[in-house]
Amino acid sequence: MAKKAPTGQLTLFEVEEYLKTAPCVPLLRQKVAEWRDAGYPGATDVTRRLLNWWFSNDHRLPDSRPFAYHRAQRDAIEALIYVYEVARIRSRRQLYEQFARSDEPFALPQDDAFARFATKMATGSGKTKVMSLAIAWQYLNAIMGGGDDYARTFLIIAPNVIVLERLAEDFRGGRIFQHDPVMPPDMRYFWELETVVRGDPERPGADGLVLLTNIQQLYERPEQENGDEPEPLAAVLGPKAPPTLSESASFIERIHQRDGALLVINDEAHHTHDEDSAWNAVIQALNERRPVAAQLDFSATPRFTKGALFPWVISDYPLKQAIIDGVVKRPYKGVTDLSVVASDIASVKYRGFIVAGVNRWREYREQLAPLNKRPLLFIMLTTNAEADDVGARLAEMYPAEFGDGRTLVIHTDTKGEISKRDLDVARRAAREVDEPGSKINALVSVLMLREGWDVQNVTVVVGLRPYTAKANILPEQTIGRGLRLMFRGENPGYTERVDIIGTSGFMDFVNNLEQLEQVELGEFEVGKDKLTILTIQPDPEKGAYDIAIPQLTPFLTRKTSISAEIEALDVMRFICPTFPRKPGDEAERTFHYEGVDFVTMEREFSRDYTLPPPQTANEVIGYVARQVANDLKLPTQFAYLAPKVKQFFAAKAFGGAVDLDDHAIIEAMSRTPVIHVVRKLFTNALRDKIVEEQTPELLDSGRSLAQTQPFPFSNPNAVAGRKCILNYAPCSNKFESAFARFLDQAPDVVAWCKVPDSFRFRIEYTDQHANLRYYLPDFVVVTADGTRWIAETKGQEGAEVQHKDNAARIWCDNAAQLTGVTWQYIKVPQIDFEKMEAKDFGDVTMLGWG
Repeated sequence: MAKKAPTGQLTLFEVEEYLKTAPCVPLLRQKVAEWRDAGYPGATDVTRRLLNWWFSNDHRLPDSRPFAYHRAQRDAIEALIYVYEVARIRSRRQLYEQFARSDEPFALPQDDAFARFATKMATGSGKTKVMSLAIAWQYLNAIMGGGDDYARTFLIIAPNVIVLERLAEDFRGGRIFQHDPVMPPDMRYFWELETVVRGDPERPGADGLVLLTNIQQLYERPEQENGDEPEPLAAVLGPKAPPTLSESASFIERIHQRDGALLVINDEAHHTHDEDSAWNAVIQALNERRPVAAQLDFSATPRFTKGALFPWVISDYPLKQAIIDGVVKRPYKGVTDLSVVASDIASVKYRGFIVAGVNRWREYREQLAPLNKRPLLFIMLTTNAEADDVGARLAEMYPAEFGDGRTLVIHTDTKGEISKRDLDVARRAAREVDEPGSKINALVSVLMLREGWDVQNVTVVVGLRPYTAKANILPEQTIGRGLRLMFRGENPGYTERVDIIGTSGFMDFVNNLEQLEQVELGEFEVGKDKLTILTIQPDPEKGAYDIAIPQLTPFLTRKTSISAEIEALDVMRFICPTFPRKPGDEAERTFHYEGVDFVTMEREFSRDYTLPPPQTANEVIGYVARQVANDLKLPTQFAYLAPKVKQFFAAKAFGGAVDLDDHAIIEAMSRTPVIHVVRKLFTNALRDKIVEEQTPELLDSGRSLAQTQPFPFSNPNAVAGRKCILNYAPCSNKFESAFARFLDQAPDVVAWCKVPDSFRFRIEYTDQHANLRYYLPDFVVVTADGTRWIAETKGQEGAEVQHKDNAARIWCDNAAQLTGVTWQYIKVPQIDFEKMEAKDFGDVTMLGWG
């Protein structure tokens, strides 16, 4: 009997999410959030170090751009680590029994010999990043003592050649592991992982191995079959030629010749929905000779053919949330009274819609020209003949824009496959259509854009074909290909959009997307609401207000090893209370547990548990040393920390020398307050030693803000300032906007600028947990006496503001010393600024803030 969803516990929104997602996701979201807040208990030291490195530190890419893993990627990897490492789930049956609601029944799998987890991430939300984190987590645990459950061999399987080519761009030569902050610098000493893409030559064996191929290379198929993708675009995404025996055997044998477990990663894994498919059979066969640690299925739409989500989904990042978070473009529906003309000729029948799409595309072309971006128009039709007719008519009506090879028509032969004559052209376009050198402005097709075609520049979609339930196509699989960001990671202040114009039948399909994802799309009136994209860029007529910011080498860096610092630590000089030599009472070792049915939320049992006391002092010493190493992200320093913790307990903690074998002392050491204080003492003593100050050097005496590249901006708080080198100051809130207007009117301000994120001016600092962070100063100001100021506006002050303030002052001192130009720092709290009614910048500085 199906159980009811919980009542009286969740908000209306949470209940809707509970019923909408996969059966294991609601409880896992709760458990993972609690686990994260508690500091990842139950994870290995290596795993905790990785999690803290990924999500508690600021990162820069090799080209100095700031980088951060976003919410979807964090949720996905944390859920994976939790179920595998903490909950120790090793089969789907275990997963369902421990986490699944049962408001609707689902069948247990027949083949369940190893763990299988699915990750649902909206199109464009970065599945490949999560794959790289999963590989690093497994491999580093495998080589750093995590146990036999962790893999050193990894098999990434793509559904077709073009998805394989996309993955190869990231993984070939280990590029993603070198380019992204996948691991802390000191862990790179242990990194020996080779990546082999299908077709790569043999190389000498490495400790770890990533094999990347498409599924067709792992099994033989009859020549007349076209694989598991009935849709015509399968041909565009790559030919599914049967593998040679040597290629298939080579990959399989490489796996079988290696020791240890195998981790299998399936990309676009909605193709694996059939338990009896050849894809799944390949993996099951691998497990018979080489233990599969887990099978990870990644997809934006991990659904069965009738629409239900795979029950083994463990994290769900829906399209709705991706749109809200700005991870993908925001779709806008075109509202129009256009109608279909009675004609058998497609270009006549749909002329009004085609013209409307072209006009909207022209608006994008005009607005994006200063940003050096080229928009794409995508038109979907019903038949090949219609596609050919519309493609030819586009070239005829608009020869300068869509003629001479600027329109790509993707059509199929009588068997529903791309003709061999057009195949190479179509595949090349799929790879290069976003490149600056491509001349294609329009794509016309009877097909939908599916996985592997990761087009970023689609800005207008014109749908001239209805999509029915019989077609068995999910809305996100069609519209989703136009949602990928054009300015990925470049402009956090800009909300991108894709405009959809279509017949009533097609727009009904788009409306289904709103219902499926529970998201309300924006609207615009076709032909009336003109597109405007604010482009912020230097104004050549305001060169007198340019400001140059010196570039300095970092003055803070994290030490790769501090073993000498730990060995030199004098624990006898710690200032601390003398701990009482009394055992902890039972209450300190007791916790209360209630068993609650996670569907009905009814309490089924209640019990008190008492933790056994430690038997030796080394248990307590080891625990404290591991906690300190984890707090400071120094897992490799345990061997140096443990002797110091032992010395502290033996000679200092209890007011003098004690016998650590004395049972009473062991009991006293294990008291919760004692452990807390000792942990804090060591963390505080070492925090300043793990980050060292360096003497900064001058890289550039002044990088001009006039060098800022044009960027789009959609925040309404932008300010057009007379004394600002930019045409608009990219202010992100009302207080920044008010302060910018004040600077523009202040008589003692010669020039000012709100520093753009894209200018990449960052000041490094350490937070309260000794993480190395970077922050972007708000404003630079030049006053009449020639002083340069960094002005930081503050609404509410968090715990890290003091650390940022100190770092900014140090940067100003160093910049002044190295350039001979006076630089000063000032913090401007919102409440004080609004109360003081300053007349000039001097009024602000005299208050001595900051």
